Amino acid sequence: MIVNLDSSEVLVCEILGRLRALTARSAGVKDTKVGKQNGDDSDVMGIKAEYAFAKHFNVFPDLGLTPRSGSADGILEGYAYDIKSTDYANGNLLATRKINPDVDMYVLCIVSKTQVDIKGYVMK
Repeated sequence: MIVNLDSSEVLVCEILGRLRALTARSAGVKDTKVGKQNGDDSDVMGIKAEYAFAKHFNVFPDLGLTPRSGSADGILEGYAYDIKSTDYANGNLLATRKINPDVDMYVLCIVSKTQVDIKGYVMK
């Protein structure tokens, strides 16, 4: 399912993603991204995916800027979810490098500048 973001939503995600990166790195939270992309860009991509998922399912996204490692990105119908994002069109939902006991399901999103394609999910 494709979710389109308007220019205001993209701007909010850009700002929040960069602020999240700055907050996390300054608090010593380790960057566990997979791939060669810039860590700040990964955080922007992640917040775009989280925002689009919340928009699609009509739940409020976590817009907080507190440093965190682990935890869920949100709750949908009683299930705690963790959004995984990539900009690769053939991206896959891979096992993460850390165990997240707070999550019930993982969701894969393919992210471009103004679109997020929610590809699917897997229960933990």
